[in-house]
Formats: sequence, structure tokens, C-alpha cells
Amino acid sequence: MKTLDQSTGSLAGRLTAQLDAWPAVRAGRAGCGVGTGFSPAQRVEAQIVHLHGGDEAELHLTRPVIARLGDALLKSGRVAVTPGGDWVRVRLDTESDVALVMSLASVALQANGSSGTAGQNASISPCHAGSSG
Repeated sequence: MKTLDQSTGSLAGRLTAQLDAWPAVRAGRAGCGVGTGFSPAQRVEAQIVHLHGGDEAELHLTRPVIARLGDALLKSGRVAVTPGGDWVRVRLDTESDVALVMSLASVALQANGSSGTAGQNASISPCHAGSSG
């Protein structure tokens, strides 16, 4: 499924194509109303990736995952972490950024209960585009 107007020649388009190929992921409109959102197939209300434009991806990693990986994510220089938040941002400048987002999407799937069991009762905070900050 090609979502919105992201061409497959762009980094966001390549990321979209790779996420669309995962059977455990479904694409749709981002819950915040801006761009494309990707959800675990078993929990479509729990979006894990948002693409708000051609140059940035946001991932819902959850606070426990960010607490565990936050220092490493920050030290990478590629990931913006908001203190106390559930979402991280990755700027899509290179193919390596696409690979990073795919790796983090796998983490997000697990953290958000791709099987429909983990995190079922957890509420999803708004992404950066859907929040006031």
C-alpha cells in the first residue's frame, strides 16, 4: 500500500515501502491528523510510527524503552528524545536513518504489544505533531 503522496524515490517513500511490507504492520492516517501512521496489525489504535513529511519520522517507543535506551539514542546524534515523553524523532537524511527507523520500529512493535498482549491497557500519548510542544 502506497500511503499519501510519498514517492518511493524519497527516503520517506522507501521507509513507507519497507513498513508496508511487514505483515505485522498496518498503514493509515496518523492519529494526530498529520501524515501517515503505522500500527501493529493487532492493535490499529496503537500507532507506533508517524511520517509527518518527507524528512522526519516519529516512533512511539514508550517511556520504559526510552528510559532504557535513551542515552544510547541521544549519543547516536540521530534521535531526538523529549524528556518524559513516549515518542522520539529521527530526521531522514540518509539511508542509515531509514535503517535506524526500521530497527526502532521493531522495538516499538514489541513495546506496544504487536501480539495484542503487551501494553494493552497503556494509553498512547500524542506525538509531537499532535501535542502542543
